[in-house]
Amino acid sequence: MSNEDTDQYRGFIRRLQREEHRPAALNDIKNLIAFKPAGEAINTIRDGGISKIVQCLNVSNTSHVDLTCEVLRICFEKFEPGDVVKNYTSHIMYLLRHEKSCVRRLAIEQVRKAVSTSPNLLPVPQYIDVYVAVAQLVSDTDVGVANEAVLITSNLPHEAYHKVLEEMRVALELNSSSKCNVFEVVVHISSKSYELFKMCADMKYVDFMVSELQTDDILYQVNILELLSRLVMKPHGINYLVKNGSLQKILGYVTELQSNPLKGLLIPGYMKFFGCIAHSYPKEIFEKHTVVFDTLFESIESADPAVLPVALDTLGFIGTTVEGKLCLAALGGKYTQAINNVSRLIRNSNTETKVRALNCFAGLMSIDKDPTVSRSSPVDHRVTLMTREWFRTLDSKPMETLFEICKNPFPDIKHAAFVLLDAVCQHQWGEEMVARAAGFIEFLMDRSIVYTKETNEAKYDIIKRLANSPAFDATIIGRLHTYVEQGPFYSESQLEVAMEDED
Repeated sequence: MSNEDTDQYRGFIRRLQREEHRPAALNDIKNLIAFKPAGEAINTIRDGGISKIVQCLNVSNTSHVDLTCEVLRICFEKFEPGDVVKNYTSHIMYLLRHEKSCVRRLAIEQVRKAVSTSPNLLPVPQYIDVYVAVAQLVSDTDVGVANEAVLITSNLPHEAYHKVLEEMRVALELNSSSKCNVFEVVVHISSKSYELFKMCADMKYVDFMVSELQTDDILYQVNILELLSRLVMKPHGINYLVKNGSLQKILGYVTELQSNPLKGLLIPGYMKFFGCIAHSYPKEIFEKHTVVFDTLFESIESADPAVLPVALDTLGFIGTTVEGKLCLAALGGKYTQAINNVSRLIRNSNTETKVRALNCFAGLMSIDKDPTVSRSSPVDHRVTLMTREWFRTLDSKPMETLFEICKNPFPDIKHAAFVLLDAVCQHQWGEEMVARAAGFIEFLMDRSIVYTKETNEAKYDIIKRLANSPAFDATIIGRLHTYVEQGPFYSESQLEVAMEDED
């Protein structure tokens, strides 16, 4: 800015000292700064300072506070991420602790910009107080502020966490919403490394989470179970729960559910929790905690709409690994009946349930989702035999049935059907069934049918698989290779345009 603009800015700042002039002066500052290039605006803001503007927040008049926030936001937007916190640290600390939520939102936004740009933009030794102040806002009464605080605190430099976790404990004495926000941060931190998990565990955060499952607040319990489900996806998370007896405690809570009149609300949470463990440790869970899976199979058989979606998701998730498939098959008749029930739901159910059942079946059929299995290795012959038998429960002519579902007019059903087809085509028997299904391969290569982007990509993945399959003759293989070369979104109109360009 020119010297004249800087003098104007200082004049407006002086006018802020008189309450009757304050709104006009704030608007003048806003109009002066808003449309100036960042470099010019920053020099003037630094020369004139923002202390007098910040002091305008110490009034009861809400409209004055809102206008002051707007002016400060415009000033702050001129700076690079992190520079506001660096240049005005004491002001940011004041704003973070202000009684008005709009002021806290303004300040926490600046911290978020810095942390999201680079975790090391604000070095811990100089800015630990800022990090602690933000962490304390995870229990803020303003949901927007609390959510920002959770996001920021979950992604701090690792060396900040010891102090932050110590200071955040005060929120555990507040309401269930505040405690859930703390737990979410703890789960995020714990997922980063064993060392950080141990820090959280040593401060008794994990034990406190488990103990809170004994609350009568159903929604609170459900939220804790959701967070614990994420925690046990990490080896150090499940190992800790096993060693300190927490897993056994949680299993006891499941047993007690049978006498709970609200068990329908809680069973999905417990089912997902144990399903996440079984995904990684199916053998151990199936051997010692069969009661959980009895509930899972009963939920699929009863088709209880309150529990069925989670039951289907959980069964499919457990079955995505080879070990999960083998452990499920070892259950014998219970699991066979469950497979028949899933097939029935695919054939006869509403749209949402049909989509879930198709995705569940895809998990049970797929082998590519198992990170422990190399794609270059031959498929375990037991898995080949099992998955083929499971697929045959779909109908007497399962591939023809799947063909019809792929032609369903509802996009979400169609996409789920292609996901299942992709899983089936990961097996040689699946490729051979596609080859024998009259008109199926022509349907797959028909580019005149309009699909969503996701379904087009799923179909393209299937064709890439089939292009290398021995189940087709040379002519079909040639057409499949041509399709692959043209890409998933090629259309005849592209060819026509290309020919016209050549002419």
